[in-house]
Order: sequence, then C-alpha cells, then structure tokens
Amino acid sequence: MEMKTARIVILFFALLSFVACDSNDEVIDKTEQIILYVSAETGTYQNVPDNNYVEGMRIKEKGESQWICVSFQEISGFTFENGYEYELLVNKIIVANPPQDAGNVKYELIKVISQTKKE
Repeated sequence: MEMKTARIVILFFALLSFVACDSNDEVIDKTEQIILYVSAETGTYQNVPDNNYVEGMRIKEKGESQWICVSFQEISGFTFENGYEYELLVNKIIVANPPQDAGNVKYELIKVISQTKKE
C-alpha cells in the first residue's frame, strides 16, 4: 500500500510541475503611433555582426533632441532619399521578446507627412 501511495504522490508532484510551467501570461508587443523625423543628412553606425561602421539614416522622435543613426531598412515601408528631410507618422513597436541579435524597437510607416528637399 505504501508503494502505491508513493507513486500517487510522485505522479501528483510531476503533474503539478508541468501545470506550473504552462503559463498563460502571454508577452505581447506594445505599439504606439508617433511622429518620427528623418534627417536629410546620413550618418554612420556600428553594424552588430561585424562591428564595421556603415552609412545609415538619422532619425529622432518628436520631442527628442538627439538624432540616432539606423539602417536604411529600419522603417518598414519607407524608402530614404538622400537630401530630403522627412516627417513621418509611424507605428513604433516595442518587441516584448526580441531575438538576441536584434533591437527591441521596430518602426512601420503609416504615412509620409512631409518631404522637404534640403540643399
């Protein structure tokens, strides 16, 4: 009888551990619409895989004072033209569980608010 009780107790704790690992706390991305400015001038940034410096576009969010340099493909649906300054409406997506080799912020173009030629 003791062996049967021990098996039941072990089975109970095994099932309990499986249930405890099954979490319904789904981690979701956070999305917000923002205004993003793109400079007419390019800059350089350090490429992650090989640590080389590469040319990219300079962006900043409305209300920010500092430009950051990112890849020309950073804003999904947007094509950068050198010499033009842009004001964009974008979805800013903060990725809840990003890949190890990628950033946790993504941008998706909603619309180009303005495009101004700079000399």
